[in-house]
Amino acid sequence: MFAALYAPSVPLAALLDVARAFTPRFEPCGSLVLLDASGLSRLFGSAQDLGEHIHAEMRDGRVAIASTQTSAALLALGRPGLTVVAPGNDAAVLATLSVSVLDTFERLNEARSPQPPQPEARSPKSEGGWSHPRHTHQASRSGKPKGLPPQQGPQQGPQQGPRLLEILAKWGIRTLGALAALPGPEVHERLGQRGVDRQRRARGEDRRPLVPWVDDVPFEAVLELEWPIEGLEPLSFVLARLLEPLSLRLEQADRGAAVICTSLRLTNKSVQTRTLQLPAPMRDPKTLRTLMLLDLESHPPEAAIDTVRVHIEPTPGRVLQWTLLDRAQPAPEQVSTLVARLTALMGQGRVGAPVLVDTWRPGAFTMSDFRCEMADRSTKQQEIRSPEDESSPDLRVSCGAALRRYRLPIPTRVQVHEGRPVRLVIDRHGFTSGAITQAAGPWRTSGEWWTTGSVPSASSAAWDRDEWEIAMNDGTVYRLFVEREVGQWFVEGVID
Repeated sequence: MFAALYAPSVPLAALLDVARAFTPRFEPCGSLVLLDASGLSRLFGSAQDLGEHIHAEMRDGRVAIASTQTSAALLALGRPGLTVVAPGNDAAVLATLSVSVLDTFERLNEARSPQPPQPEARSPKSEGGWSHPRHTHQASRSGKPKGLPPQQGPQQGPQQGPRLLEILAKWGIRTLGALAALPGPEVHERLGQRGVDRQRRARGEDRRPLVPWVDDVPFEAVLELEWPIEGLEPLSFVLARLLEPLSLRLEQADRGAAVICTSLRLTNKSVQTRTLQLPAPMRDPKTLRTLMLLDLESHPPEAAIDTVRVHIEPTPGRVLQWTLLDRAQPAPEQVSTLVARLTALMGQGRVGAPVLVDTWRPGAFTMSDFRCEMADRSTKQQEIRSPEDESSPDLRVSCGAALRRYRLPIPTRVQVHEGRPVRLVIDRHGFTSGAITQAAGPWRTSGEWWTTGSVPSASSAAWDRDEWEIAMNDGTVYRLFVEREVGQWFVEGVID
């Protein structure tokens, strides 16, 4: 469902303000504004109620609501007041309009400016938008089909529109219904591709999807302080004053903050800049302020602050649909705030999610940003089994041994006889020491020696070690390894 607003006597900036009050998905077309009204029924009720709300906001102009944007635009150009067409009745209502509305609609498309005027409240430097170049193609003409007057080719240039109207008038075509009823191939042979395009518009067909207009106004706020401030507590009040209008603009534009850049001009004439990457689009001002303050707590300014500047890089809003079968995950705002507090407490690079690296080095991993994402439902599908299947022995799964690896290997002393460990001594409480009853190994592994020089060392990224699995008298099974270059033994973990 689409809505069209047309008011030649009203400035375009005023029409854009009316469109923004209802939906962020609108596109200006000359003095005509098209709206995507697909999701507005929950807010304003039926299409008739929505049309009455829009028409009341305009006060002077035309409003049309139809199934396609072309139908809504033609009805707004051809009929005064408010026009609401039920789904499926577009063709019947368009059939009564004059073909001259096609020429008006064509002029509006050709006069579309790539930089429509911005509202007065916006920054005067704002500009930009989406321009849609249109290309006309001269179609080949041959033959003389039946049912149409003799061939009259279209002209190139600005006189093509009036020329088409004259041709249609000579043929006796005065309404959109009569033009839509003509056979398409014969229209192409007589009038070319432009005639076919006008016939499709007369039928209410859209040539392209609606491209929402995006204001090229940066999400940025600057505040020059009368007196310098020191500390995070007074800075929090300044950030709240800057973030509240920015969050409101993000909500109106259906956007979220992806990156926040904070620039602080200090009294010593230096500028401190901090860039905060957000794990998910956010626009809650309290959450954004908390994240910025926690980041500045880890990197405090060197002097008092004179000017505060906040720049936000927007991204489309995050929309999630949870299911009734899965447990709801925490909100990204809560997770981001918790991670930021832990980072300020533990230090940069010490909080996140572990990620395996492409190496055979034992225990190698790296830290990445922790993100709370929806799990793939395809991996959570469970088979529904009958009671007979549950009791079937072939469906039972046996669990093998598991290695509980210690984060930091435990140094130990090992007695070796004929190259095999025979006795283990561990000084830490809770570990078993004594004779080794069984030993399997060694398994030799090495790597990364090519990145640190010809001779690897214990402190370098290279490793060269032998691994053993041993069993003690009480049944405990350990995994040991020895650094071959230094001869030091370690307990890597226990096997359950």
